[in-house]
Amino acid sequence: MWVEKYRPKRPSEMIGNEQVRFVLSAWLAAWKPGGKAALLMGPPGVGKTTLVALLAKERGMNLVELNASDARTKERLRVRMGEAVNATSLLGERSLIFLDEVDGLAGRSDYGAIDFIKDAVKESQNPIIMAANDPDSDEVRKLSSSTIPMRFRPPPPREVEMLLREIARRENLEVGEEELRAYATGAGGDVRNAVNSLQSRSTSRAETYKDTAISASKAFNMFFEAKDSAEAATALRKLSLQPFEKIRELQRSVLRSGLPPEKLAAAMRIISNVDLAMGRIVKSGDWRMLRYIDAQLANDLQPLVRGSKYSQDDLPFTTLLRIWNDSKRIKEVSEKYAARAHTSGASARSQDLPFVFFLCSGRRFREEFERALDLDEGYDKLLSKEAAR
Repeated sequence: MWVEKYRPKRPSEMIGNEQVRFVLSAWLAAWKPGGKAALLMGPPGVGKTTLVALLAKERGMNLVELNASDARTKERLRVRMGEAVNATSLLGERSLIFLDEVDGLAGRSDYGAIDFIKDAVKESQNPIIMAANDPDSDEVRKLSSSTIPMRFRPPPPREVEMLLREIARRENLEVGEEELRAYATGAGGDVRNAVNSLQSRSTSRAETYKDTAISASKAFNMFFEAKDSAEAATALRKLSLQPFEKIRELQRSVLRSGLPPEKLAAAMRIISNVDLAMGRIVKSGDWRMLRYIDAQLANDLQPLVRGSKYSQDDLPFTTLLRIWNDSKRIKEVSEKYAARAHTSGASARSQDLPFVFFLCSGRRFREEFERALDLDEGYDKLLSKEAAR
């Protein structure tokens, strides 16, 4: 895998998060028994795990990696983490304990786990670093008194693009600038995603890309006009877009397709399921499953939208214009929804809420939605109005 082949060999070779890399390195150098743990917060793929591994190697420390979501209870953590807290090598070398996904300690099964971790931080003879994807989770909040928070952010697309260009050069690949830019921006700062996408595309198309790639407009129209699922899948494979971009563009076109409400709702459910599957692929890193994304769209979605046309225009809802103009009440709904759905505000506004507003035409759904977000009665009229647009 190229992700492993081109993994940085030292912290200075990483991209993005220069300041937090310096801060973590300084924290590790100054750490003494009884000191607070470091808590790295940020989305997957931005370098948290890689940086910890490189710092341990750089300082000759034994890296002890544990996943909190796999050992949720106090007893399991005691077994997995207990010895590492006080262990040193025969030569007196310290270990570096890395506890990943502490925001995965959720529900009743984590009884006592948070308290055990906080006690371990106080008693440990070895430095402890924790990592979390969701900085707003209850688990992160509970651990705040025992940790020093360090926020990781997605590296700029330009830096990701430069990395991909260097990998393409080393692999002797001819990849267009627009394609590289699409990989970099489409990954949303997830470097692993960007590199894996480049490798996935190169495996099937590196030598034939110039001959087989077609414009997005032509490929999507081929998809909508396909006579069967095989022809529809072929059209999608000719696209040079990132999978997430492909899903988003299909969503836009379907929303503008003029389908009857029943068909539109069914089509949007399929797109939603594909989007969820894509999220699981990104989280697990099982990129082999990407091949099934096009198959699902071709088999399940295409028969419903056959005969539609591709549209590059923005989503049609008047609602979106209000969202983009930061309408106060719509913005409040999007922020509450984003917090409840564990997504970003931008994603909620541009992708989820148009579909949610459509579903709010049903009174039962609208009332449940209002209860879930703790919206007062004044929002019922707003949601009804938006659903009718």
